[in-house]
Amino acid sequence: MIILAYGLTDFFMPNCNQCKSPFEITDEDRKFYERVSPVIGGKKFQIPQPTLCPLCRHQRRIVWRNERFLYRDKCGLCGKSIITMYPPESKFPIYCPDCFWSDKWNPLDYGRDFDFNRPFFSQFKDLLDTVPQLSIFQANSVNSEYTINSINNKNCYLTSGADYNEDCMYGINTQRSKDCVDHYLIYDSELCYGCIDSSRLHNCVGCQECENCSDCWFLYDCKGCRNCAFSANLRNKEYVIFNKPVNKEEYQEKLKQAFEHLYENPNWLFDTLQKVRNNAIHRANLILSSVDCSGNNIRNCKNSKFIFDAETLEDCRYCFYALDTKNSYDLSCAGWGSGATYEIISTAHNYETYFSTALINGNNIFYCRCLWNSHNAFGSTSLHSQNNFVILNKQYSKEEYENLVAKIIGHMMQTKEWGEFFPPSLSPFPYNKSMLIDYLPISKEEALKKGFRWSDEDEAKTAKPASYKLPNTIASVPDSVEDEVLTCENCKFNYRIIDQELRFHRKMHLPLSRLCWPCRLKNLIKARKPMKLFESACKKCGTKILTPYSPDTSLKVYCEKCYLETVY
Repeated sequence: MIILAYGLTDFFMPNCNQCKSPFEITDEDRKFYERVSPVIGGKKFQIPQPTLCPLCRHQRRIVWRNERFLYRDKCGLCGKSIITMYPPESKFPIYCPDCFWSDKWNPLDYGRDFDFNRPFFSQFKDLLDTVPQLSIFQANSVNSEYTINSINNKNCYLTSGADYNEDCMYGINTQRSKDCVDHYLIYDSELCYGCIDSSRLHNCVGCQECENCSDCWFLYDCKGCRNCAFSANLRNKEYVIFNKPVNKEEYQEKLKQAFEHLYENPNWLFDTLQKVRNNAIHRANLILSSVDCSGNNIRNCKNSKFIFDAETLEDCRYCFYALDTKNSYDLSCAGWGSGATYEIISTAHNYETYFSTALINGNNIFYCRCLWNSHNAFGSTSLHSQNNFVILNKQYSKEEYENLVAKIIGHMMQTKEWGEFFPPSLSPFPYNKSMLIDYLPISKEEALKKGFRWSDEDEAKTAKPASYKLPNTIASVPDSVEDEVLTCENCKFNYRIIDQELRFHRKMHLPLSRLCWPCRLKNLIKARKPMKLFESACKKCGTKILTPYSPDTSLKVYCEKCYLETVY
């Protein structure tokens, strides 16, 4: 049984309109909807209770985020060649950053009157198809043209949700790190390959849920370790291999033997880490320095339920990768100094913001996309010049704005649009060109049935024959590999090696991967715990637990008490 909230009383369980599964709406949830319902022109507009379960709401939001698909296009204003996150079939003009932030155009020139004879969402779609959009979400970066949803990076390539990094490649949600490749959610690390959910690592390969480790190979849930390999649940150890302490000479010899045939497997990184995880003791939930919270991978949070990959949240619910936020529900890849928000994705530093995506520094925003430093906006896009009191990109006075917004919300109540996030059909990204295809993969038929769009681009691709087959050791790879066409040994699609990547692998003495980045990313995500909670029992004492591990898992999943007694 999947549990969507717990520890609360007075709830009922409607069925989700999409997946048909029952989900909880608690008394605490209803109080939140009442508390954040906006007051406009002296009248309060009640936010209705959700019609979809938390996971389906998350799915509906993240189709609006692209984390790794990039395209070559031309700026719609200056005509220069650009890299963009928008697919070629996009109807709206795409502007390079220089043109988008310039005074050569004005987003208010695209304003239009609201038509009360039409649903709101269809009018917003017309606006989205017309107003120019910024080619790619990145800022203050140097030589990092191929990064998305990122700021303050230098010499980075194909990273997303990554900030303040240098010389990093192929990573998701990476912060303040250097010389790291093939990583997911790592912080303050250097010279790392294939590491997941870890922080403060140095010269490590294949480490997951580790902290303060250096010169380590394939560790799971280890802290303060040096020169350790193929081990789990270690604390402040040195020269341990296969969870057995050895001297320095024995360690080096056993490590050499372990790698003798390891690289012959194209999936060597992920398969080896899986073997280490299989032998580990697993904490039911990774919840650290937090009070009254549920979910997983939670740090420094308070009174927050069903949250995942979350830090510094308070009074929040149903959040997926959210940071530094208070009194908010239904966040995906959002937060960073926000409060009183509901149903948002890819936003930061917002207050009283609802049903919106890609907003920075705003308040009192409703049903908007791609706004920067704007306030009191409804159904608008690409505003970035301190715009205020704007509806469908048209400027109003404060009184006119409040009167019209009140009428629009009333109209949306009649059309049953008020309280619902944007329909997935409005997103500029098809299902299989958004982050959904990596995190919640489904078939084309199922996606279309649920109202998502789908791109047939991949189906039309034909892979070229490989011009070179990668050897098992980096020492045998010539510089000319950068000119070769490689074929992924998993999906059979083509990929290439770039100079920066070759230099990293040589420095780390690691073979080049025989899998393309999309397949490696899928393996990274697969190695992580799902963003679900199951009712289960501690494998040691039998205590009931709510955990992201399925009840039928063969892993040793312990309650917090048993885990601490055994590992520490």
